[in-house]
Amino acid sequence: MSQNNPSHVAENDAALDERGLELRDRCASLFGRFGIKALSMDDLAGQLACSKKTLYKYFSDKRDLVSKALHGHLDGLEAQMAEVMHGEGNAIDLALREMENKHQMLSAINSTVLFDLKKYYPKVFEATHARRKNMVRRVVVHNVTRGMEQGMYRADLNVEAVADLHLALVEDMVRQAENGTLARPLAEHFKALFTYHIRGIASAEGVAYLETQRLS
Repeated sequence: MSQNNPSHVAENDAALDERGLELRDRCASLFGRFGIKALSMDDLAGQLACSKKTLYKYFSDKRDLVSKALHGHLDGLEAQMAEVMHGEGNAIDLALREMENKHQMLSAINSTVLFDLKKYYPKVFEATHARRKNMVRRVVVHNVTRGMEQGMYRADLNVEAVADLHLALVEDMVRQAENGTLARPLAEHFKALFTYHIRGIASAEGVAYLETQRLS
């Protein structure tokens, strides 16, 4: 957890013991499966086999629970991204690993989650949205820089511009998912977008290597 964001730490980590963290993470999984609006505090207590009193011991209301659950989910994603960024292999290996991780995650998420979050919990949406954007941008900048140094990506790339363009495509995908206008499943769209990104920045050597990975 970053120490330079005290408001995030105060709202999402304070006073959660091991049991509270377990409930937070299980609620995040339930939101991912069923959506946010569909689950009341009664529903969540029933699914978790605990009392509402137990939930309210750790979360002041549903908004607080949604916020903590979403930030906890992002904590996990951030740790996963850091592990991939500094893992073994070249930049394309790491990018493909990150793509597969995200594809699996998005395949398991109910398509209404983003819509529910933006419509019913706009402040939570704004906070988590800004954090997610920063995470994506850091990963892209790191990966593109590494790939250029390794010769996997073109030497003439403007790293900041590439990061901005990729983020714009991701944001457009998220916006369509929020509005229910995405023409294909979110996971499928993301995989196509990521493939487009890698092929667009790869050098001749990188493209040849990419073909050996049978990226579809």
